[in-house]
Amino acid sequence: MPAKAVAPTPRKGLLLRLLRGLAWVLIIVAVVGVALYLAFGPAHLFDRLKPAPPAFPEQVTASPDPVAAAPVPAAASAPEDTRELIALVMGSVEDIWGEFLARGDYVYRKPRLELYEGRIEAACKQSGAVSGPFYCADEKRIYLDLTYLDELRKRAPEVSDFARTYVVAHEAAHHVQNLLGTTAWIKEYGERGEMAEGPRSVEEAQELLADCLVGSWASYAQRKYPWLKPQDVEKALKAVAALSEERAGRQGQPPMPDPLTLGSVQARTHWFTLGFESGDARECSQLFGGVAQ
Repeated sequence: MPAKAVAPTPRKGLLLRLLRGLAWVLIIVAVVGVALYLAFGPAHLFDRLKPAPPAFPEQVTASPDPVAAAPVPAAASAPEDTRELIALVMGSVEDIWGEFLARGDYVYRKPRLELYEGRIEAACKQSGAVSGPFYCADEKRIYLDLTYLDELRKRAPEVSDFARTYVVAHEAAHHVQNLLGTTAWIKEYGERGEMAEGPRSVEEAQELLADCLVGSWASYAQRKYPWLKPQDVEKALKAVAALSEERAGRQGQPPMPDPLTLGSVQARTHWFTLGFESGDARECSQLFGGVAQ
């Protein structure tokens, strides 16, 4: 007679049921995790920024209330002093990007600001001296070279107000990228080879995105600061690129960490203009949609 099959012990049956249950739990957790990533991950980062602009009223309507309405501040003229210009730009950056990010459930945290002249040693954990304007993501600090900005003012006086403002706002845009967490996302995007039709490198993508974000900011800032003239964009960017290239070739000149010469002037003008004309930071995500110029 054939031997009877040995029935599994209760302990072994219980273990099998526990393993099957654990497998189902892991499957459910994985599915939920993927769904959350697709819904709220980096690919939808810019969709969370609302396009509604901050309010810059141009006039105050008469009020029936006997209390006089607060006067609207007069449009500010561009200051000659570079330090004052920096203060104006950084104040506007805080106001406008604070409003933008709040509508996307983000908080704008002011960067630290370091002003220096000509060269600075061991900045942002770098060995040796560096020069020019740049942003340090680890420190959340903007370094602005007053010598560079003053030289820019003297070399291109007809567009110097716009050019200096652009440089300051560009570094602030790198800070916004850092707050949004796009730096790691751009790197991953580039590693997948999806920038073949647009930027040639991760670094170039970061620069063009910063220019587009500057354009979004400038579309509202110009209402208060009329020296931000759209017709000066290409001339100002050419002046910045020319000065940066010349400084890079000078004997004994410390390097500039921010590659303000990376990408053509035409490409940088294109992405600045896109941000400026739309006034919507979400439009800058076109840079990663295979439509980069």
